[in-house]
Formats: sequence, structure tokens, C-alpha cells
Amino acid sequence: MIQPSAPAERHSHVENEIGYVLEGESLLEVEGQPSRTIRAGDSFAIPAGRVHRAKPSGSVPLKVVVTYIVKKGQPLARPAD
Repeated sequence: MIQPSAPAERHSHVENEIGYVLEGESLLEVEGQPSRTIRAGDSFAIPAGRVHRAKPSGSVPLKVVVTYIVKKGQPLARPAD
């Protein structure tokens, strides 16, 4: 869950991120792709290593189900420079 008042900071993941939006909406910014709005019922995939962030809009928190496959001992996310 991401609150509208606290957007996710720019970051990346070692592996792909695959998600489905349960509630709310957000501007999704992914390096090398045009920004797009994702809403309840939308799915998304972010390639491994791509810097990205979500900026929820409106007053409803963004609720997503996300799948990561991460090798044991590796961090889930890395902050962008």
C-alpha cells in the first residue's frame, strides 16, 4: 500500500516486478517508458534493473499485489542515484 502523501521514491529491483492494482490509482514512472496512470484492475510489469516509482493520485491509497522473485541474500530494492 502506498499513501498519496508518501509516493514511492525512485528505485530498482534486481529481478522483474509484476503487479496488479487492487484499489486507487497512480502515475507509474518507469525509466525508458512513457509515464502512465494505472488504476484498479490494471496490471503492470517492470523489467529488472529499471529505475521506477509510483506517485498515487487522489485521496485513496494505492493497493497493489506485487510478485518478486529474488535470490536468497539479495536486497528486494535498491535506491536510485
